[in-house]
Amino acid sequence: MNRNILLLLAICTLSLGLNAQSAKKLEKSADALYEQGKFAEAAQTYEAAWQKKKKNTELIFKAGEAYYSIKDYRKAAESYQHVRGKNDEFPLVGLKYARSLKQDGQYDKAKDEFKKFMDGYTGENKAILEDIIQTEIRGCDLGTRLPVLADRTVEVLYPGTGINSDNAEFAPNPVSDDELYFSSAIGGKARIYVSTRQANRWSKASIPANFPVVSNSHFCNGSMTPDGERIYFTVCNAEKEWNDLSTRCEIFVTKKSGTGWSQPERLPDYVNLKGMTATHPSAAHVNGQELLYFASNREGGRGGMDIWYVVRDLGLEGNDFTFPVNAGPVVNTLGDEITPWFDGESGNLYFASNGHASIGGFDIFRSQGSEVNWSIPENAGLPINSSADDYFYVKSPSQNTAFVVSNRVFGGEKTTTRNADIFELSSGSKRLALKGNVYDKASGDQLANITVMLYQVFDDGTDNLLVNKNFTTGNYTFELLANRRFRVEIQSEGYESATYEFATDDPNNFTYGQPVFLNGGAPPPDEPVIQDDPIVMPNDDPKGQQGATTYTARGTSPDDNLEYASTAPRHKGLYYKVQAGALKQYSANRKDLKKLEDLGRVDTEKIVSNKLTRVMVGDFFTKEEALRAVQAMQERGFPEAFVVQYENGVRYGKVTLE
Repeated sequence: MNRNILLLLAICTLSLGLNAQSAKKLEKSADALYEQGKFAEAAQTYEAAWQKKKKNTELIFKAGEAYYSIKDYRKAAESYQHVRGKNDEFPLVGLKYARSLKQDGQYDKAKDEFKKFMDGYTGENKAILEDIIQTEIRGCDLGTRLPVLADRTVEVLYPGTGINSDNAEFAPNPVSDDELYFSSAIGGKARIYVSTRQANRWSKASIPANFPVVSNSHFCNGSMTPDGERIYFTVCNAEKEWNDLSTRCEIFVTKKSGTGWSQPERLPDYVNLKGMTATHPSAAHVNGQELLYFASNREGGRGGMDIWYVVRDLGLEGNDFTFPVNAGPVVNTLGDEITPWFDGESGNLYFASNGHASIGGFDIFRSQGSEVNWSIPENAGLPINSSADDYFYVKSPSQNTAFVVSNRVFGGEKTTTRNADIFELSSGSKRLALKGNVYDKASGDQLANITVMLYQVFDDGTDNLLVNKNFTTGNYTFELLANRRFRVEIQSEGYESATYEFATDDPNNFTYGQPVFLNGGAPPPDEPVIQDDPIVMPNDDPKGQQGATTYTARGTSPDDNLEYASTAPRHKGLYYKVQAGALKQYSANRKDLKKLEDLGRVDTEKIVSNKLTRVMVGDFFTKEEALRAVQAMQERGFPEAFVVQYENGVRYGKVTLE
């Protein structure tokens, strides 16, 4: 019998029992349940009492409070709606009602209720509250816009019962693509667990081998350092069942010791202030130092939970950190900021906040910078965020996958918002892109006002138009899906159209496309590098342009000053090519050179003074594009590939890419 049926039977049994009791007895029973932290049962009991005595609106308000505590937004809204205008009797109930609607995804209705609440509010701190309400309204507007802008390349996966349960799962810490440390409150006690991926399924979680024993407390929120030498985690008050935001915690560290871990050490008092919470530790290594980010409600913050950090020098064994520093007012708000994680690859700090404009309660935000200097936080959008609470965003070390914690509903696998689970985000770093530039074939100038059509080509030869888009510059870019075949057709007024096909079947290649040269347009300009007596090389053009007239030029740098002949197009200004190698015997039909054709146009440069032929791939108009091509070529068996700079069609020489 599945757990949904068991839950339904339990609810029916509870309902039958409640119907037999008086309103007074039900209220007393509900009060006791609420005091014990059994909010779901308390909510149903308050609601049953109100059904018997509807004049007692305090009962339905208390039901709303209990539903709100367990994040059952829809039931909370259904309860609060009966008292939403009674803010004098039930302070801020109109605000709670609007927030419940928002977190249920009812953005238009929530927006109206936020405005009604603010218009009727006469209490204290109206200016502060008005600022909070305006942020909530911006979040509602964002919630109506983001579905159109959702990143369709990111797939949200539910890891299943090996990791998730009916209790709260949180604090994912991937130590590799196939090994995940995380925390779970199974049985009411928060503990750190580990699960491994086996044939695309996550194994049943267990306590990590040789992890130190922590008795009579919640231990959770584990975060391993990038070098694998330390695990920071929290030890939390165990007097009540686990609550991820209200349970008081302190930060501890355990260190690698042989095949196991040392006894936990509590971080200094200036990190773990008496009576305050320090939680959600996350370590980053930057410039020989370890920055430990964490969330705390300590004094000196902006309000609620804030992001803080401490620093220690790498290579030292102790826990001698600097005093905590607040991450500053750009990141932190009057609300709560929690679950920081710094991405060393991008320089982004990811964190969760309910104080910035969110489409739910807590949303994931990212901000670029370091220490106290950060850019304006950007909402990470759909599908990372939802109308529910989303926090604990983290990527795997390889950047191939990411994880997020959310209490969102997820199809038939997760049917309630009452508990948080761990979700996996696939293909975020596997996004494939089509990029290219379009030029006048005769002049080499980049064209403007082009139309690019992208087709998917099927096995039977038929195709389907996916997108038809105009670009005002000669650059075009599209996102692609893996393991498909595509055809690109490019048009520009006054030019013949051009087309090419490619397949996204290379697991090591994330960028596809090639420069395209259109026939037509203006005649080629006079170029000083063209000699009066051109050299004809009938077999040197790998694209089959036999008999093409070549130009000759001489490298202009001291280390690269040989005379060469080529059929390649020439461009004005600065651009780059990648030299794959120099061959004594060149053939356009070499199989290894075929591997380069999807990176760009393959040209040759025949050195006049000897029998070597340079093989060049281009053209690239930024160093970044050239660097990506070098990396791809080195991965495909051309370890000596390097970048060459050209100016006005003339080779300048090898360049170093910083």
